[in-house]
Amino acid sequence: MLVRAFWLAIALLGLAAPAQADIFRVGDYSIQPGIDPGSFDLSASIPSVLASNAPLGLPDGCRETARERLNEATVTRYAITIACDRAIAPDDVIVTPWAVDGGTFLSTATGTRVQQALQPDGDSLSLPIGAVAARERALPEIAVDYTWEGIVHILGGWDHLAFVLCLCLLARGRFLLLLVTTFTIGHSLSLALAFFDVVTVPVPPVEAVIALSIAFMAREAIRTRDDALPDPGKQRRQLAVVASFGLLHGLGFATVLRELGVAPQERLPGLLFFNGGVELGQLFFVGCVLGVMKLAAIFDRQQMVRQAALYGAGIVGCFWMIERVVGFTLGAA
Repeated sequence: MLVRAFWLAIALLGLAAPAQADIFRVGDYSIQPGIDPGSFDLSASIPSVLASNAPLGLPDGCRETARERLNEATVTRYAITIACDRAIAPDDVIVTPWAVDGGTFLSTATGTRVQQALQPDGDSLSLPIGAVAARERALPEIAVDYTWEGIVHILGGWDHLAFVLCLCLLARGRFLLLLVTTFTIGHSLSLALAFFDVVTVPVPPVEAVIALSIAFMAREAIRTRDDALPDPGKQRRQLAVVASFGLLHGLGFATVLRELGVAPQERLPGLLFFNGGVELGQLFFVGCVLGVMKLAAIFDRQQMVRQAALYGAGIVGCFWMIERVVGFTLGAA
């Protein structure tokens, strides 16, 4: 059984390795008047996986006259020149073709500096180039947007899900609830501290340690028999470790929230609802894992599935750690 579980874990690694460890696709856009009358320079930075040369949706009377594209490791940058035969109207927008999860936008096209966070509409994001002030949003709209962003982030963040998976396979019942609650408190606290710049740490080492936390918790769960009697001393140690790793994962969440370019007046509600979305997504994932394990138990495959999932999580965690350490080491060099 252990051999089958190991080879299944290797298969899982083969599926997971090409994927990004933490998927959240944010675009960064800016537009300013160009040198020639009626011309504008649009800059766009998007994740390379979304890059394409699809045309922009431009206002009537405007056309694209030049485009340059620079491909970097994970980001593609565009420099696009736009010419318009008329003045920019307040309701003019540019529809971008890249399916980002959110974006930040800086505009001086109207002579007024306007900076705001934007949410996509399906597979596109509209840049309000005619706006003279950032749009004030009602609390319900803020709540829906940031809750959804939190859900999208946690369900697309494979490293965070892998850690929660290890928790689900480490314990059961009340102790599992206590572990998940401890992890939640830890990452909620550090998310708030990092987002408001009370704590500032470099991102690459944090991401590497987050990957290491997956391998550590997978090892902890593998060494803990599923049917073992509770050991209060060991449980206290596990709670302390989970709380510490929760603080690290919260720093990773804060990085994403910053990238969304939260408007100053939305910082507090944005933080609260984003964190709430993370928790909702996390609870949904825990429910799915427990459901799968119940189903495996019906077919008497619970131990095989548990071992395969833990070995898979541990191997992938080690892979991500090495990948991230090499990445920021080469970047520093």
